[in-house]
Amino acid sequence: MKHTSTDLTRALAKFASNLKLSDVPTSVKADACRLLLDSIGCMLAAKHTRITPIAYGLADFLGEGNMASIVGRKQRASLAAAVYANGRLANCMDLDETFPVGHHFGVGAVVAALALTEAHKATGSDFLQALITGYELGGRVASACGAPMFVKDGRVTGSPTLYSCSASVVFAAAGAAIQLMAQDETLAQQTLGIAGSNTPVPASSKWAESQDLPDCKYVDAGWASLAGVFAAQSAALGATGFITIFDGDRGLIRMCGTERFDPDTLVGGFGSRWMLTDITYKPWPTCRWIHQPLTALIKAAAKANVDPLEIERVIIGTNMLLCTPRFTNPAPRTFCSRQFSIPHAVAMALLSIPVGPAWLDESQDDDQNVRALRKKVCVEDWAPAEGQAIHIVRGQVRNMPARATIVMRDGTRLDAQTEFALGDPWTSGTAYGDEHVSEKFRFVSGLSAARANEIIQTALNIEIQPDVECIVSVLRDA
Repeated sequence: MKHTSTDLTRALAKFASNLKLSDVPTSVKADACRLLLDSIGCMLAAKHTRITPIAYGLADFLGEGNMASIVGRKQRASLAAAVYANGRLANCMDLDETFPVGHHFGVGAVVAALALTEAHKATGSDFLQALITGYELGGRVASACGAPMFVKDGRVTGSPTLYSCSASVVFAAAGAAIQLMAQDETLAQQTLGIAGSNTPVPASSKWAESQDLPDCKYVDAGWASLAGVFAAQSAALGATGFITIFDGDRGLIRMCGTERFDPDTLVGGFGSRWMLTDITYKPWPTCRWIHQPLTALIKAAAKANVDPLEIERVIIGTNMLLCTPRFTNPAPRTFCSRQFSIPHAVAMALLSIPVGPAWLDESQDDDQNVRALRKKVCVEDWAPAEGQAIHIVRGQVRNMPARATIVMRDGTRLDAQTEFALGDPWTSGTAYGDEHVSEKFRFVSGLSAARANEIIQTALNIEIQPDVECIVSVLRDA
């Protein structure tokens, strides 16, 4: 079906309101279950970060209640508090999934669906249907925004002045809420309109030019998730919004900084093209774009027994966008700067620092071995890496070539290249299935083996659960 620029909002509302679990392929449902498990692991890991007391304080600011669970707190909180705190913590380490335009919106769908399912005492299948709806809506908004780069003649030439990573999170949460509030198409369209008007400003480009990166990140995932649920509740109470929020030359995608977009990326292929099939998982708590260089580094290091103290130099070959100050920073000084520094990530990987809060702790800045390794990392523009632009599919960047060379003091050179990162779904050698996500969960969650296995089994079989109590109880028990 050919969509014009004047019926996009209505088409999205129809999809979000009417999607049924019976319409979803088994493989896509499996993707959604893995997303749930991965997101819960990220929440549990984050409770040991500096963001936790901040998230708790803001949850208290949003009011008391007994409706939904917050990770690390025994008492249930208000719905708004749970959505905010869980969303903020799930994303704070940059360990959560990524969609291949550089957006993180899966947590928005997860925390909104989880809180609403718990509060409404809905079933596991209700939860899964809402989660899938939310992710699909977020993925379409992200795809329409496209990758944050300019391309000419198959080459990346720069990045936009304005770009948003927040809209996809808002609409992922709104999509989940539309389902769990059983909104019809008309009400769902109002929800989308309100969600659009409440979407945070496109701050991603301001983030991209910073070096000492602040805690607010490219988007506060908790606030954006809350905005999506708030929109659905507002519409349910009778408030009205822009029911053409995506339509025309002043639609939401244009507001996000995207100059032009293909409407097909937003509303094409309903029922046949699923965003969840392009989900990418993160082995390390760093920006997703660093994962290709890290994958190459791990391949290079595997060729010999590498003593980090005997390394003379590490050369990372990558694209021009990763040769900017926030990525090449050899002395990151903030919690978020460590997530975006290639030298820091290389040091953590080569020193075998456990994946989790330890990677991002400020104590790493005082470690002599860490400081020494960071200084030995050289990030350079590698010509083959600029070919990423020719692999953009519906706004998604998939192949991102990278090279890593480890030069030892004795002159030995260990070299490896890759086009995909571990966790990318497009090759059998990098795709994450149940066991990969489960292994990550066991490690980062900090749970006992028995408790971790219980949550793994519940999450991967959430469709047949009578409720989500087993999942939310582990949040309270943490």
